Amino acid sequence: MDMTPAAASEWTTYDAFAGPGLDPALWQPADFGSGPRLEPGAGTTVGGGVLTVDIPEFANCDPTHQGLDNTKHLLLSTRGFRLPADGPGRFAVDLRAEVGDGSGDYRHGFATLTVADTTGGTHMVFGVLSNGDRMFAEEEVLPSPDGEHAYTRVVEDPFFLSRADHPASSDFRRCAIEIDRSRGRVVWTIDDEVLHVAAGLTGLPEEVHMAFGMFTLLPIGEGSGSCHGQGGRASWRNVAYSLSAEDEG
Repeated sequence: MDMTPAAASEWTTYDAFAGPGLDPALWQPADFGSGPRLEPGAGTTVGGGVLTVDIPEFANCDPTHQGLDNTKHLLLSTRGFRLPADGPGRFAVDLRAEVGDGSGDYRHGFATLTVADTTGGTHMVFGVLSNGDRMFAEEEVLPSPDGEHAYTRVVEDPFFLSRADHPASSDFRRCAIEIDRSRGRVVWTIDDEVLHVAAGLTGLPEEVHMAFGMFTLLPIGEGSGSCHGQGGRASWRNVAYSLSAEDEG
């Protein structure tokens, strides 16, 4: 199984984060019909190649809708990226995060690199999640009126961050997601090492958008418990993609 990462020359920078603010031609707030999903108390800084979002305390909660309750702050690329029909499409960013309530339970808050089908009808989402101390691969099919098999799966390698040669959790980590439609496979990597592989997948999306954000994953049950004083700070840099030449544009 070939897990060779794309060479540096194959990557195209999507946003250099030169500042002073986010480029509205490249990024837009997620809107699920209830208005932009941005935390009202979020502080955003852009410059020197880095996007940083600082949320002292989560406020976006919804006791009646699981998806809205999960999504605290989410930015989507304005561009859709058509995935190659033959060969992988790759998306990557350096991510540094300190998110959550200190309990060690990632469901109370994490930052992401997300790759999602927002227009093609598969409702598939793939993400690398980090709360700073732990990192995960996420595979998800969002609920939809015509969907029958919505699910959320989060996978952790318990030994991945314990290796002595890994950088400290406070450092940037190179997070990447590779989607190969022709092979029915998705690969999640951290610092060019495989975190997780999902194979035998069918119906992978033809086009995806990149996204960055902060989320929780707490069941709403009889109400929302996802906002209880916790928040987070996350930074992203070196956001890039790699597609075959015939599928670029």
